[in-house]
Parts: sequence; structure tokens; C-alpha cells
Amino acid sequence: MPNSNKLFIREVLLSTGELTKEAVIRYNDHEYYDSAPLGITTGLKETQSKIIKNKDFYAGLNLNKNIINLSQAEFDKKISKKCNSQISTAFSLAYLKLSAHKNGFTEKETFKYISQKYKKRLSSPKIICNILNGGKHTYNDLAFCEFMIIPRGIHVQQNIKTVSEIYLDLKSIIKDELGENHLSVGREGGFSPLISDVEEAISLLSRAIYKRNKDKCFIAIDVAANNFTKKNNKKGFEYIVNKKAYTTNTLIKYYSYLINKYPSIKYIEDPLHENDVGGWKTMLNKLGKKILIAADDLTVSKFSNLKKFKKCFNACVLKINQSGNFTELIKSYNYCVKNNIKTIISQRSGETDSNIIVHIATGLGGHYLKAGAPARERIVKYNELLRIT
Repeated sequence: MPNSNKLFIREVLLSTGELTKEAVIRYNDHEYYDSAPLGITTGLKETQSKIIKNKDFYAGLNLNKNIINLSQAEFDKKISKKCNSQISTAFSLAYLKLSAHKNGFTEKETFKYISQKYKKRLSSPKIICNILNGGKHTYNDLAFCEFMIIPRGIHVQQNIKTVSEIYLDLKSIIKDELGENHLSVGREGGFSPLISDVEEAISLLSRAIYKRNKDKCFIAIDVAANNFTKKNNKKGFEYIVNKKAYTTNTLIKYYSYLINKYPSIKYIEDPLHENDVGGWKTMLNKLGKKILIAADDLTVSKFSNLKKFKKCFNACVLKINQSGNFTELIKSYNYCVKNNIKTIISQRSGETDSNIIVHIATGLGGHYLKAGAPARERIVKYNELLRIT
């Protein structure tokens, strides 16, 4: 390997079996690298990342001998002018690791560097764990995308033990009651039984919780309403859930019914279409004191959208590849904190073996970390959280 500093990209696999790009910064014969995930459920405001095949796009960067001596913000600004969000994200994260090294931190201490550099208080984020899948993440007929749990324990070790037990208990219940042919899993590792009724999914999850971990966690649901919106016009929105049509108001009433029947539901993400802004505001006013109403497709991690729609939600999902680089993610994160909006640092449905979001959530003192099921490729996030907390 030549003794030279250099930026380049190489191909790596996503959890979906597709290829994506990994950014590499070679500095004094050591490689600092990272990669960005890809999502299948994307908001209309999200720029779809394209996988760049032109290997020469970064050549000009290597002509700049000062490229690896810039601040994070300067580097991110320069790299974002040259690449799409997928590649700029990967380079930004690789540069974050390099900067940590230059400041005396090992790669395993990246979270400490983030905390020190950005003057944040270290804390262990609560985990939002995907247990049962529907929507675009699988092939069943569930309208809602993710049925998740939020362990209530203080210690990460106990919380991960809780999600592991519930995951296995759900597997056992599905196998015993529905049969082995219902044990397939979705894109994020959650079980995807061949059912279509939302309440049946919540009931399965509730019983799995009750089996060994009664009162130890809350239920969270990523609705992903964009995916089951039938009409979106001047007459209003029509949503199809359980093969039944809902207006905005009747769907909000349905959510109210669910959280009254299942008091452990404390989080609903993307409950309405991203263009149904009036509905978002109504839902926040009616249910915002009872549960977290989290925006994802509505805001796609963009600072400008956070400002524009801040009266629509009290929690926000932040995805690094939506921001395009670490500097922009910090900007959105700081806005949330300033406005008492809970933060959820999140994975995507198409993931790599990167564990950097764990360091980001811990180093920033984020409220929640959303990392998928406690199984398969997603374990790299949970295992890293166990190592550093």
C-alpha cells in the first residue's frame, strides 16, 4: 500500500444484497472508512440517492493537499459539492473518524470525540427496536410498517436483554399459533406473519411482551402513512387500513382508539401523509400530550423542513444520509433540542455493517436510537452499544 494520503471509494454490500459505495480516507497508511444506508420507504421531499459509478469524481479532491486538514464543516461543504448525498454522507462519516483520531481518540472512542467536540453530554439513548414488520418492509397485508418496542430500563444491557427475549417470545407465539410458514422476516429483521389486521399485530406483540417482560417496555409504531394513502387531492386524503377507508379525522380517531385500548403505545411515526399538514397539526393537538408523534417523511432530517413544520410533531427521526453529511445532521439535531423535540437517530431499511449511528446517538446525548431488530446484520449496532456503554 503506497504511503500517501488519498480519498477513494469501493463497493460494499447492503443488507438487501445490493451493492453500495463505501468512502475511504487513507491517512498515514491507515484507512478510515464508512458507508451510508439506503431506504426503501422515502418521503417525497427526500432526494433519492443514486449509486455513482464514475470512479473519477473524487480525483479533483485528491489534488487538494489540504483536504484532510479542514474542519468537519469545511470538509462537508466541499465534499457535498462534488457528490450526491449517499457518497457525501459516507465521506463525512469517514472524516469524522479521522478527526477523532487526530484529536487523540481511537475509533472505539468516536462517541467521546463527538461529545467533546460538539459540547454535548454523553448519555445512553433509549432503543426503539423493530419486532414485527408490515407495509413495504415485507409481503404481508399489514398497512403499518413497523411494530416496535421501547424498553423502559435504565441500563442498556438490561434493555437489550429485554428486546432479545421479546423477539424470541414473539417467534415462539407465531410458530405455535400461526405456524412455521409465518416466520419469515422483513427487511429490518422483524417477523412478518401473513396477517392483515393492525390490532392482531399489536396483540401478538403485546402477548410477547407479557410472556417474560410485563410492564418493561412501551410499544412504538412506524405507520409510514404515505404508503397506504389512496387519495391526495383538494377534497382531502383517504387512507386504507384493514381494507377500510379513513379520512384524516377518522384515522386520527382510530389512533386515539388504539392508544386507549393499548395504553403501552407511546410512539407513532409518520401517522399521516406528509402533505396532510393540517392533519398533523390536529393530531399533535389531540394526542401530543399522550404519545410521541414522530416525523420522518414529513421532514426527511432537513433543517428547513424542521422549521417549516415544527407545529406538527413532538419527535423527529434523523437519518444521516438524508442530511447528506454530519454537519447538517448536527444542525437539525440542535434545532430539535432547542425546541424540545425528541430526537431519534435512525438506521435505514437497507443497512451496511457501519455502527457509526450508535456513536452519534451516544455522543450527542440523543433521546432514542432506532436500529432495527435484534438479529441478523442489525446486531452490529446493538453490540456496539453494549461495548461503549
